[in-house]
Amino acid sequence: MTAQPRHPRIAGQRTAAAPETLAVPRPLAIAAAWSWRLLVVGALAYLVVTFLAGIPVVSVPIFLALLLSALLHRPAALLRRVLPDWLAALTVLIGAAVVIGGIGYFVTFRVQSNAATLADQAQHVVDQLRRLAEHIPGVGGGSGDLLGTIQDWVKSHSATLVSGALAAGRVLAELVTGLVLTVFLTLFFLMDGEREWQWVVRLLPARARPVVNGAGHRAFSVLSGWIWGTAIIAVIHAVVIGVTLWLLGTPLVIVLAVLVFIGSFIPIIGAFVFGGLSVLVTLVAVGLWPAVILLGVLLAENLLEGHVYQPLIMGRTVRLHPVIILVALTVGGVLAGIMGAIAAIPVAAAVSAAVKYASGAEDIDGNAVPGAGRPVPEPPRAVQLPRARGR
Repeated sequence: MTAQPRHPRIAGQRTAAAPETLAVPRPLAIAAAWSWRLLVVGALAYLVVTFLAGIPVVSVPIFLALLLSALLHRPAALLRRVLPDWLAALTVLIGAAVVIGGIGYFVTFRVQSNAATLADQAQHVVDQLRRLAEHIPGVGGGSGDLLGTIQDWVKSHSATLVSGALAAGRVLAELVTGLVLTVFLTLFFLMDGEREWQWVVRLLPARARPVVNGAGHRAFSVLSGWIWGTAIIAVIHAVVIGVTLWLLGTPLVIVLAVLVFIGSFIPIIGAFVFGGLSVLVTLVAVGLWPAVILLGVLLAENLLEGHVYQPLIMGRTVRLHPVIILVALTVGGVLAGIMGAIAAIPVAAAVSAAVKYASGAEDIDGNAVPGAGRPVPEPPRAVQLPRARGR
C-alpha cells in the first residue's frame, strides 16, 4: 500500500523557496552590528547623564564624595593599621577639613586685613577697564554702546534682579544640604567603601562579578591618580603664578592665585579663563610689558604641565587623547555646566580604564596584557543567511 503524503496540497510540488544564497557584505554586517550596539549604549549613557544632571543636589555630592574618597583613601589606609576603620576615616576627614578651613581662613584674613587696599585696587582696575572700553568702538562711550546697553538693562530689570537675589536663599539652602551630604558620604565611603562596592557586585550574575569587580577597582585607581596629580599640579600653578604676580606688582594677588588653583581642575578652559583674567588685570593695573611677562610665564607653565608635570606626577594613570579630552569637556559642559566640565576628564579616564580592563587589554595595574592586541582570525567575506527548505 502506497503511503500518502502528509500534506496532499503540496504533494508533488516544491515549496517556494528563498533565493539560494542571500549574501550580506561583511562590512555592512559589521557596521549594522556595531550601530545598534552603539545606539543602545549611547541612549543609556544619555539617560543616565540627563537623570544625574536633573538632580544636582544628589549627584554633585556623590561625585564630590567620590573625589574626596579618592584623595583621602591612602592616608586612611595607613591609619587603619593602628586605628579602627571608623576612627581612621573620621580622623582623615577632620584633618582634611582643618586644612581646607585653615587655607580658607588665611585667605579670608588676608582679604579682610587688606580690605581697604584691595577695594582701592579693585576700583582702580575697574576704572582702567572702563577707560580702556571707552576707546573701543561699539563697547563704551555712548548710550547705544555695550556699556550703555548694560546699564539700561540693569535699570529696567531691577525688580527681576531683586527677586533673583531673594532666591539666593534657596540656593544657599541647597549648598548647605549638598555640603552635609558630601561630608557624610565621604565618611561612609572611607569607612565602608569596599564593603559597599562588594554589595553592588553581588547584585550581578556570578559570571560577571570578577570582571566588574576588577573594572571598578581599576576605575577608582585612575580617579585617585587624577585627583592627586591634579591637586599637586594646581598647587604648583598657584605658587608660580602667585609669585610672578607679586614680583610684577599686580593687585589682588591672593585672589588671582586662588582662582588659578581652582581653574587648574578644569583642563584647558580653566587655564585660559583665569590665566587670561590675571593677564588682563596686570595689563590695566601695571602695564603692557608686565602683562607680556605674565603671559610668557602662563604659556611656559602650560607647556611644562603637558610635557613635564603630568608625565612625572600622573605617570600612566590618566591616558586620554587630546581629542577625547576636548569632546568630553564639550559634552560635560553642555549637559551639566561648569560641574560637568570639571567631572568630564576624571569620568572619561575612569570609564576608559574600566573598559580596557574588562576587554582584557590591560591588567588591574594598567599594564598592557601581552597578546591582547594580536590580530583576530579573519571571518568569511560574507555572512550567509540560511535558505528556506521545502518539505
